[in-house]
Amino acid sequence: MKYVLAALLLVLSACSDSSGDESPAAGGGLVAINGVDGNISTYDPATNSVTPVTSDAGLSRFYSQPTWSPDGTRLAFAASTAATLGPGLQADQAALRISSEAQVGVENAVHIAPADGGPSTVIAIPFSAFYLYWAPDGNHLAFLGNDLSLDRLRLGMIDTEAGTHELVDIGQPYYFAWSPESDRLLVHLADSELFFLSVQGERELIGTSPGGFTAPGWFGDTLLFGWDAGGGQAIQLADADGTVRGAGNAYSEATAFGLNPDQLRFAYINIPQGANPFSLGPLIVSTPDGETQIAETAAVFFWDRSGDQLLYLTAEVETDNFAVRWNVWDGNTSVAFEPFLPTATFVQQYLPFFPQYANSLSLFSPDDASFTFSGRIEGRGAGVWIQPIGKNSPAELVAPGEFSSWAP
Repeated sequence: MKYVLAALLLVLSACSDSSGDESPAAGGGLVAINGVDGNISTYDPATNSVTPVTSDAGLSRFYSQPTWSPDGTRLAFAASTAATLGPGLQADQAALRISSEAQVGVENAVHIAPADGGPSTVIAIPFSAFYLYWAPDGNHLAFLGNDLSLDRLRLGMIDTEAGTHELVDIGQPYYFAWSPESDRLLVHLADSELFFLSVQGERELIGTSPGGFTAPGWFGDTLLFGWDAGGGQAIQLADADGTVRGAGNAYSEATAFGLNPDQLRFAYINIPQGANPFSLGPLIVSTPDGETQIAETAAVFFWDRSGDQLLYLTAEVETDNFAVRWNVWDGNTSVAFEPFLPTATFVQQYLPFFPQYANSLSLFSPDDASFTFSGRIEGRGAGVWIQPIGKNSPAELVAPGEFSSWAP
């Protein structure tokens, strides 16, 4: 898998310019953009305008992980500054990203910026955050980073009103979902533990046989996680206290899944050992009435906000000219959109961990009528695109950028 990613990144390094015409796009709400220069900005479809949130990224300062608050009024992002470039820094032309090995001699912070402009709240943290996830009520912001003093991942919790933080847990790999009440997390740790974690860091064990999966899901009073009860691994729907419902959906080695907001359906991919990261396996939707295969193979997927549509990525991995396509399934049929080459940022930071990012961000517009993505479309340019759904319209290039997500 790592050789496939490495080869693709060599191609992507030459494809981060932003040529092509820019034109207005519909959809409503603001789009957060992680720029090719390492800065953060927002795009407003209503005015076809880009507003800088930061402007000082460069060789010693870089920003990443823009993440909208649940009500769309605030944008959080990670910031790091360093006097010199260390061996863990990865440069993609002008944009710099920090890896987990490059946090010595670095000043780190999380910024929370108002969506309508104004100064950010800056919370200093002891290590670089590589993932952010708001509580549903917006009062806390969880962050993950690698604490080099312990050589372990640590979970921090920011009180967004007080502007303070606490370190509340440790371990790796670390995946989680917020409760709808914002009072605790459902945590899958180290492929060996499944537990609830309070915002103060108190654990309540559910079990020690969670099976091979990454991020759990939580909507309403329904949990979704992998489980191995001794008779084989299964994807399980469960009550809010962790009590499993029924026999579950069996899988063999590993799986990635996403719970629909209706709490009845979920999408999943069974992943064999050594799977190509752009072609993990069949994409299946499970319902109370049975299962439907949506695609022969897929790389990532995201439910829309209403749960009526499933956005998924497929790849042409056997051809000489590598490309991927976004597809949207509406519950009956799928529509495939233009092929494109994804950005290095998407491939490195988001694609391998998409079930976790599906918990904390959305590519869909607030009305679910469009979605945003970043990459190069042959002959049309590279940058951030807005793709209308169901209008037989091509994607519209709206700004330079390495990654984008849409505010609620």
